[in-house]
Amino acid sequence: MKRREPMLPSGQGPVRRQPRHAAESRFVRVNGIQYHYVEHPGPGRDVVLLHGFASSAYTWEGVAPLLAARGFRVLVPDMKGFGWSDKPARGPYDALSLMEEVLAWMRAVGVERAALAGNSLGGTVAALAALIHPERVESLILLNALMPYDIPYPFILRLARAPMAPALASRIITRGVIRRNLHQVFFDRRKVTADKVEAYWSRLCADNGLRAQALVARALSPEPFLPYLSRVGEVRVPTLALWGAHDRWIPLSFGLRMAREANPESRFVVLDHCGHMPQEEKPRETARLMARHLEGRKVQEARMPPVGQTLEAEQLSVA
Repeated sequence: MKRREPMLPSGQGPVRRQPRHAAESRFVRVNGIQYHYVEHPGPGRDVVLLHGFASSAYTWEGVAPLLAARGFRVLVPDMKGFGWSDKPARGPYDALSLMEEVLAWMRAVGVERAALAGNSLGGTVAALAALIHPERVESLILLNALMPYDIPYPFILRLARAPMAPALASRIITRGVIRRNLHQVFFDRRKVTADKVEAYWSRLCADNGLRAQALVARALSPEPFLPYLSRVGEVRVPTLALWGAHDRWIPLSFGLRMAREANPESRFVVLDHCGHMPQEEKPRETARLMARHLEGRKVQEARMPPVGQTLEAEQLSVA
């Protein structure tokens, strides 16, 4: 009897078989900062995945192996101040500095040019790289990206920006605050397990981690990078934007605004019943859409409503 090939997460076809290599956790020192990153080996294109605020490489654990199974070499760093990377007591922690440091880290690990994907703050960093250093970015994927719009700060950012927050971070950012934060960014709160809360908390509690989050929060003012991200339509690399329809942090209306201002050749996809982090809440659908984009295959877009109107969440579906 003929053996059936394993199917892709979407059931859309057989997985291209690749040699099985376990992901490796690595460290590299760049400009005095020790960076932690996870490498998922693969023979194909380099793909760099960037996390958001108060997060780390952990956020991509559901997506990175699926991309590697499609043949991509996937690298997932903890940016400076996050995860198991160094967390200097002083910055800079603004998005422009983080972008330049990510590019320096890429060069240090032998990646001159790559596809960049980023969630939230990581999306800002990736978009800045595509605008300022397009020669380093061959493709761009933005997941609920933090753009320079008048977006109300979520609770954890307001807390981290409070007076004396850097000095008192260990008292005001607690495990309970992290659990509340995760409940906000997930559509389905049942997916906020005790293990997930602990994974976030343990990384934030690493040396100087909580203070670093307060410093990052204070550096998130949009003014310094507004001149760049207001030029989002000038991005010329192939771009895919994924947006959770039920994002409480950066609502869908802001994603639609970004889609209207983007290059007409970019693609915009909405994931229903999904919050701020598609890579964690819907990893299989997210990996499938990312892989299709990276492979140059067609991705069905969300229907764009007329200016002034919004899409109802129940009308949306995964492409």
